[in-house]
Amino acid sequence: MSNKEVFTYLKLHSTDSFVINRLIVSAFLYSRKIEKVNNKNINKLFVKKGDSDFEALQEFLAIESVTSFEQLIELFEFVISPKDKIVNGAVYTPEYIREYIIEQTLLDRNDVENLTVCDPACGCAGFLYNVAKQIKQRSGLSYADIFANNIYGLDIEKYSIERSEIILSLLAITEGEDKSVFNFNLFRGNALDFNWSGSIEGFEGFSIVLGNPPYVCSRNMDQVTLDLMPNWSVTQSGHPDLYIPFFQIGYELLSNDGILGFITVNTFTKSINGRALRQYFSENNVSLKIINFGGEQVFKDRNTYTCLCFMTTETGQVSYTKSLSTAIQELNDDDFMAFDYSELNHQDGWSLVNSEEQLAYIQQVESVGHHFKEKFMTRNGIATLKNNIYKFVPIQKDENFYTLQTKEGTTYQIEQGICRDIVNANKVASEKDLVNNNEKIIFPYYGNDQLIIKEEVFQRDYPNAYQYLSDYKHVLATRDKGNRKYEAWYAYGRRQSLENYAYKLFFPHISERATFTISTDQDLLFYNGIAVVSESLRELLVLKKILESDVFFDYIRNNTKDYSSGYISMSRNYIKNFGICDLTAEQENELLAIDNPERMLRRLYGLDNRNNYDLEDRLLTHAAEPEEDTYITRTN
Repeated sequence: MSNKEVFTYLKLHSTDSFVINRLIVSAFLYSRKIEKVNNKNINKLFVKKGDSDFEALQEFLAIESVTSFEQLIELFEFVISPKDKIVNGAVYTPEYIREYIIEQTLLDRNDVENLTVCDPACGCAGFLYNVAKQIKQRSGLSYADIFANNIYGLDIEKYSIERSEIILSLLAITEGEDKSVFNFNLFRGNALDFNWSGSIEGFEGFSIVLGNPPYVCSRNMDQVTLDLMPNWSVTQSGHPDLYIPFFQIGYELLSNDGILGFITVNTFTKSINGRALRQYFSENNVSLKIINFGGEQVFKDRNTYTCLCFMTTETGQVSYTKSLSTAIQELNDDDFMAFDYSELNHQDGWSLVNSEEQLAYIQQVESVGHHFKEKFMTRNGIATLKNNIYKFVPIQKDENFYTLQTKEGTTYQIEQGICRDIVNANKVASEKDLVNNNEKIIFPYYGNDQLIIKEEVFQRDYPNAYQYLSDYKHVLATRDKGNRKYEAWYAYGRRQSLENYAYKLFFPHISERATFTISTDQDLLFYNGIAVVSESLRELLVLKKILESDVFFDYIRNNTKDYSSGYISMSRNYIKNFGICDLTAEQENELLAIDNPERMLRRLYGLDNRNNYDLEDRLLTHAAEPEEDTYITRTN
């Protein structure tokens, strides 16, 4: 039975966590043929014959046998409501990842019986379950002693702490240690302001901090979390996601000889919201080891790109490698490349690669001419925050009106005078697409400064469009969770990209290999994608030639964020330091005249003496038979 089907089944019976816990725990006990339990906590969850929910348990067992702890952990993580997954960032971490992190953090520790291990966002205790087993195996301590003295957990949700206690209790019970009561150091609280010293007598830090920090973007945070975020120095740039302060939280929870191991989002090395974090690492000379999974998606049903990070309190540098997650056991020290913090650009992002050859290529290209950010302006697409309301494809038109049809089938006659042409820049691969993918958008602005049309003027001059938007006023009011006041209720959510530019060079945010298309329509708006804007057509024609070259493609593929299936990011943050070679008028003419400019560009970029840097042919991989993505190892 699939997780989705199990979740649907459980919802039919109850949304009460206690009722769901009884079904799942009892299914586990019956599947494992455990008939009697002394532990008080588990016993109250044990459905017996004659209980009102015994029939429901039998139905559940008929479709889902829960025999392993991995099933148990994954079920508990999965039955968290979708809303809570968004707000609290709960994600099930595969066992092989948990085992590797624990193995690396316990490496060469001879004092296992004295270790204190903390997961500051423990969820349902997947990490604590595995670490408890490891400590018992290596020390011989009882689970009761391990629970009381060695492992600590914190989570914001009460039901997560309850389920953590359940899983750890069942671990002890299944291994013959069925005490009536276990004492746990599992706390409910917000990691952003939790007082560990007030909760643990004589607290001096943890030997190990590990886990999977929550994945929550700023727009999905509740107000309490938003108010607490600025208390951490690493959150002082951009709009930081919730995982970012957990680096500082975890690092500052370590004892003098402590080590941290996280699986977390991999964008902090380049992102704007990672600037303060990168600076924090540098200022503290953190010994940081990164295993980047690139475009591989480790988590099921989660569009998240991750890496493993290990930090110690010793001063050090950044060690980096890129690997398939299934090949991490094969990694050794030679697979990592070391970077001193003094070599890294904390403001613009770290250029972390797997080989000296890659690094030299990036540095050479960036040293030529002027950086892209110094010469060109880019714009992201418009942000109405409700494109489905403003944007439409007319089903017909006459001299004065476009006919808009809603998804419910209602039609409106929208005045042409308040509409502008708009394209999806992600779907523009040629000049034909500028016409074929053309849509219309209601544009309630006027003049060169794009001033909002006053409401009385809007209602008078464009009554049909005004009536249409009025009918959806309640939908527009939900933008920004209803917390932002706009200059007018019908204004776009953001004012970005409303300006008129003579020429625009469109390209997608994400692609396998980007295509670049020039528009000469000054009034054309766009959404999604990116555009380089300019008043000079010649300037964009030259830039188009450069960006379509292998010189640029090899640079961006080495220097960007990876996505699944070989896709890469083309956002400004990754191309801003690309060197734009200085050209004479004669060189510009030559570049524009030739069909294949690769040889000319390699000469201009000082790459003549380098072999063509074709990643597809030259990447090594830790995996024996990669199916899609390939990953680089260091060449020595």
